[in-house]
Amino acid sequence: MSVAIIETADSADVRRAVDLLGGMKRFVSEGERVVIKPNVCAGKDSSTGTVTDPVMVAEVCRMVAECGAQPVVAESPIYPFRSGRVLERSGYADFEKKYGFLYVDLDSAENVEIKIPAGRAITNSVVGREVLTCDRLINMPVMKTHLQTVVTLGLKNLKGVVVGKQKHIIHLEGLDAGIVDLNTVIRSDLIIIDGIIGMEGMGGPTNGRACRMDVIVAGDNVVETDATATRIMGGDPREVEHIRMASERGLGSMDGFDLLGDDIGSVTVKRDLPRMPGLNKFLITDVSMRLWNALRVPLMRLTGGETVKRGAVLGELVIDAETCDGCRLCIAGCPVDALIWEDALVCDRDACIRCFCCAEICGRGALSKKF
Repeated sequence: MSVAIIETADSADVRRAVDLLGGMKRFVSEGERVVIKPNVCAGKDSSTGTVTDPVMVAEVCRMVAECGAQPVVAESPIYPFRSGRVLERSGYADFEKKYGFLYVDLDSAENVEIKIPAGRAITNSVVGREVLTCDRLINMPVMKTHLQTVVTLGLKNLKGVVVGKQKHIIHLEGLDAGIVDLNTVIRSDLIIIDGIIGMEGMGGPTNGRACRMDVIVAGDNVVETDATATRIMGGDPREVEHIRMASERGLGSMDGFDLLGDDIGSVTVKRDLPRMPGLNKFLITDVSMRLWNALRVPLMRLTGGETVKRGAVLGELVIDAETCDGCRLCIAGCPVDALIWEDALVCDRDACIRCFCCAEICGRGALSKKF
């Protein structure tokens, strides 16, 4: 097992990274159908650090095609974003026309329910059939932060094969464990992390600060590749729960593998990584959800069903009314219907489970969390 590090500002240098691992023919054979899974989570282009650079994705498609295989790009954005709007704003709307390779919107394509035999948070999910029927899967995330999981790299990028609102089930049942569960049944054959322009800060994965990192990281094991990228961001993979859990469950190692290419020290910069991600996850554990489900009806009877409006406290949602443009995507995406529109966006604090999916969905950064 090995991980390649290339210091570069050129997307085409993804070839050098893969060549260090033995070349694309090590991973892809003639006649195979190969799914390339980028991160196209929201309607922002790659200059924001939100989505994988389509130029890099196209280059990987070319490499696959040169092996005599059929490349297919497949993705599902954050629910409830509409794929058409996301593709247009992220630079992927004309991907097939511009580069000549098929792009499949997993939300509108055929999907399949899968079983996860060793699942600890989720035992089943609904994913795009394209991902299940392909011969190889190339995982191409962006090097960026996430307010609930510290980083979102190869392991978490596979959550994008889950379609529509099914993504919220993973949040509610246990995000970190659910990410690992998904990776036990859907395996990445090659991981290529776009770190040329990444993201830092509490606003990740969609509203953080774009930052030039000028690095591409590629590997043949998702845990090892994620661990390396986390260190490049100045973090410790042992402190990223889903990476540590994946290692403990035998999906890969956080240490003891070969690093190829450029020295990791030359590309490592201490980034602003989210703090206290465990607070969010603690508030949405299965225990708290069961407790809330048991108490919600009697509490609503006691309060007369009124919406309680109060100031933000520890771990509460903050709404910036001036930034909010009234698109109401957050309302559609809230798994417990805690957001309503009353001439402005209002949060029912009693109904809110602090999953902060709404903050992840918001394309303008109008929603955030206050500690």
